[in-house]
Amino acid sequence: MRALSTRPGHTPTTTGRGPVSMLRSILAAFAFTLVLVAQGLPAVAMDLPRGELRVGFSNTRVGTLVMTWQGPIMAPMANQIRDAFESRKRQATRLVLRINSHGGSVAEGERVIEMLRQIKSTHDLETVVAQGDVCASMCVFIYVQGQKRFGALTSSWLFHEVSHMDPISRQTTKLDRAAWERLVDTYLRPAGVSDAWIADLKPRTVQSDYWQTGSDLIKANSGIIHEPLANQTARLVVPSSNPKESASAQPSTASSGECRKYFANIGAVVTVPCS
Repeated sequence: MRALSTRPGHTPTTTGRGPVSMLRSILAAFAFTLVLVAQGLPAVAMDLPRGELRVGFSNTRVGTLVMTWQGPIMAPMANQIRDAFESRKRQATRLVLRINSHGGSVAEGERVIEMLRQIKSTHDLETVVAQGDVCASMCVFIYVQGQKRFGALTSSWLFHEVSHMDPISRQTTKLDRAAWERLVDTYLRPAGVSDAWIADLKPRTVQSDYWQTGSDLIKANSGIIHEPLANQTARLVVPSSNPKESASAQPSTASSGECRKYFANIGAVVTVPCS
């Protein structure tokens, strides 16, 4: 990363100038500095997405706390999960974590994993990647912490080596194979992911992004997903408060919170966060 200078490339001498000329020079230099600072700050801070944690209790499963994480794996994800859990843990015996993420920070991901391990010492943990959701990169290592893991056939999964990114250009500058191998050995194997599947995965991720669907993972007996969630889900309908509502071809929606959906492949109704 190249730092921006707060001085012009050439500063003319002010010797022999009058007060007005000197003042103009000072104001011009100050204005130029402000332009540089204004241009420099967005280069570091702009376009940084933030994750969101939603929390609630299940209306159908007694003692079940439901958390939904949407967005990148980055601080303060671990702290948010910890705080949400600590304030509600006495009301729950089970935590369901639904995650939809393209990955993010390895360091923050490992802090999340440590937090989930602490939760598992006192509560049951289930993880969910639902229909149309993505679990990529560091997300996978968090997901497999679930003692019971639900994954949709239509979910998308990405496996690749740890990458280092330039903070300004946000372009990948280095691939760290050793760091990724450590994550695989530390988190996938102990979670019961198939050794044969890992052996097949490794050569596919050499300097490459390797995409799989939930269906692919299940057919390959990867051991990542325990319970498949089928392609067909019930459409949610709520009573309308407007008697003059018009017909619409748009998908039906419901208020945020929890909804019950029937999954044909397991023949059961599962409580999931409404989307």
